[in-house]
Amino acid sequence: MFKDHPSFIKQTSAAVDCVLLMCAFYISYVIVSMFKPLSEILNYWFMVVGFIGFYLYFGWTRSLFSILQFNWMGHLLSRVVMIFLSAAFLGAAILYMVPDTFNSRTLYILFATISFVFIAVEKLTLKKFFVIIRRHNRNITPIIIIGRGRMAAQIYKEISSHPEWGFRIVKLFDLSTTPLQFEEILKNSYVEEVFFCVPRAMTKKGFVIDSYLQICEEMGRTARVFMNILASTRLATWQYHRFMDRPTVISSTADLDPDQMLFKRIFDVCGGLIGLTALVVSYPVLALLIKLNSPGPVFFKQVRVGRNGKRFIIFKYRTMSIDAEQRKKDLMDKNDLDGAVFKMKDDPRITPIGKFMRKFSLDELPQFINVLKGEMGLVGTRPPTPDEVCQYQKWHHRRISIRPGLTGLWQVSGRNRISNFDEIVKLDLNYIDSWSMWLDIKIIFKTIFVLFQRDEAF
Repeated sequence: MFKDHPSFIKQTSAAVDCVLLMCAFYISYVIVSMFKPLSEILNYWFMVVGFIGFYLYFGWTRSLFSILQFNWMGHLLSRVVMIFLSAAFLGAAILYMVPDTFNSRTLYILFATISFVFIAVEKLTLKKFFVIIRRHNRNITPIIIIGRGRMAAQIYKEISSHPEWGFRIVKLFDLSTTPLQFEEILKNSYVEEVFFCVPRAMTKKGFVIDSYLQICEEMGRTARVFMNILASTRLATWQYHRFMDRPTVISSTADLDPDQMLFKRIFDVCGGLIGLTALVVSYPVLALLIKLNSPGPVFFKQVRVGRNGKRFIIFKYRTMSIDAEQRKKDLMDKNDLDGAVFKMKDDPRITPIGKFMRKFSLDELPQFINVLKGEMGLVGTRPPTPDEVCQYQKWHHRRISIRPGLTGLWQVSGRNRISNFDEIVKLDLNYIDSWSMWLDIKIIFKTIFVLFQRDEAF
């Protein structure tokens, strides 16, 4: 009966978690009040409501309450950790706007800690409970598999070796099973779901799934069709979406969850505001030095290629002579890098003040304007010029499938020792494939360390 009402189960799970969080707050309040004076407990309602609200949002988007889904157990503890870190971070940011009378950092930290312990113990206990009952053939969904090839064999093996998922395979049928035979199987067997695993490559007289799906529909049985097109890609992730009332599957190699995108944008905006302050403070001095050092404008503006080929104007303090772009053609044979990027040691186009600014990356400060406009992020891949993109090989283009950044994995990985553009792209792709907020923070700190080493920027 419970399996027929997953929404009820999810809502009940969320409600139980809310009760646990409120109990955690009460316990935290009692403990803290024994050591320091606190206001009335109801005065801290904003802390409780805010934290619970963020927890419910992140828990719902990360399927923490979908305890009846077979994949709920996967990476459970790590999901709980990330949900609490996200909720605690946003909750702390909101509390800074609340008057101190209704705020207590000690209470908040203890509340978040005890809440994490309560929820982690609850979820891990539930996981253990389902593992035990499903290994004893309880809360099981009987299924049949119809398919052929490697995917069908893998699915059969994985389900058979993981009874805690809650599936019991009644039988595995080959694609030679006719629609009439399939109908008889459903009539005479207790089967709740049918797994279809159809190979991508079929002969002209191959398997046609339509009649089988119609039988499932008419008999009220759930059908799960495994999209074998997923095996045709190595790096892309696939998601199901409806478009104009039509089912579609979308593949993407650089797609972030909405909450991840929100966090990354908040991170960029906060960093952009700090950088903009540094730009405003530095402008009078650097503008005067640039003007005294060489004729021309203070800022250098250039067309760059951003995410998925979108072009934008990048801003930098000018560090070269005004005819630098024209002189670049004469210097191409002195390029220190192999491939579609130009770098030259002791570039004669760089002005004396330009060398100083590049050494400390001061010329990059105006790019915080690009960050605030949303054209760039703090961390990403460096935006190339259109001429460089024209030289790209096909696999190079994936490095511009994300928003470019002020710094990146290449910049903090000994860039002056890398002389091959392919190696740069591999570092960029490694960043794309392993992205996380922690990686961005790590790169930011490494960038600061590199600047203190006075590693020449470019």
